[in-house]
Amino acid sequence: MNVTRSLALLTLTLALGGQPLAAQAQEQSLSDAERAAIQTRIERLTGELESLHRQLSEGQQYAESANSVQTAADSQAQDVSTAPEEELASVQERRELEREAARNPFSITTHRRNYLLPLTYNLNPNDKGFSTGNPDRAEVKFQFSAKFNLIENLFGDAGGDLYFAYTQRSWWQAFNTDASSPFREANYEPEVFVDFDTRWSLLGWTNIHNRLGFIHQSNGRSGDQSRSWNRVTLESTFLNDDWAFTLAPHWRVPESEDEDDNPDIERYMGYGDIIVAHRFDTDQEVSMLVRGNPSAGNMGAQLDYSWPLFGNVRGHVQYYSGYGDSLIDYDHRTQRLGIGFSLNPLFTESGLDR
Repeated sequence: MNVTRSLALLTLTLALGGQPLAAQAQEQSLSDAERAAIQTRIERLTGELESLHRQLSEGQQYAESANSVQTAADSQAQDVSTAPEEELASVQERRELEREAARNPFSITTHRRNYLLPLTYNLNPNDKGFSTGNPDRAEVKFQFSAKFNLIENLFGDAGGDLYFAYTQRSWWQAFNTDASSPFREANYEPEVFVDFDTRWSLLGWTNIHNRLGFIHQSNGRSGDQSRSWNRVTLESTFLNDDWAFTLAPHWRVPESEDEDDNPDIERYMGYGDIIVAHRFDTDQEVSMLVRGNPSAGNMGAQLDYSWPLFGNVRGHVQYYSGYGDSLIDYDHRTQRLGIGFSLNPLFTESGLDR
């Protein structure tokens, strides 16, 4: 430091310069003018020394103050916590993969789960809508679901990707050769939705996306066997490590009395779906879907468990109990157990597939 160096040199000068003056004073007497000149020089050097002492003291105080400010800033920085990026790394990676696929104009990606259950067994089959004899308790069930990206960032900086999606579930009486193995029921579900990616967290749960959409669902039949309804849905998915939670309330679009095939469907299917899922042992997954109308005492629940078999193929077990297994069965209590295969796991960019 310049002040410290100057102070040292001045002190050395005083120490060395004072000795000749004292010796000279002893050897010969000084005149009054010489004494005055020496005294003036000593006073000037003393004043300069005091000034340098003050500068050195002020510099030390400034350094201590700066260190205190930096220490306080470091402490505050440690107190402020941000959501670790590694928690959302897998979600972000899946989003980038889907966006890369979306850049292909012919790209179609999975929407809900795709599965084939070659054998399901229903303890309480529904005779309604089955015109040829009685339905077998055993039948094949499968679901196909895909989506197609129409527009990215529909609302500019606010985001919002526009999708068209299609899901089909079918119940096939494959073992009922007496009735020519017909399809007992098929549900067709086209939908359009806007998907908003989000990253806000609360109590460890991260909201990874929100979807606002319009869904039409019908069984493609006519007359007394016709079932259909239209809904506006809001689906929000939350992720917490190996746990996921989806809340999907819906509002049914009103229909005229003449066109409504199932006016009491909300009494059995309720006003939305709730899904809780868990991944464990690296790649095994279990989920529970709950729907229904608690005030009417009509509920339905679906339990799914899947595990990796080979490649992208997974083993799959599904159990459904209650109302709402299909549109034709919306007011019929079902108890069905099935086993088979699924392709896409639950924990994908899509959130929770059903």
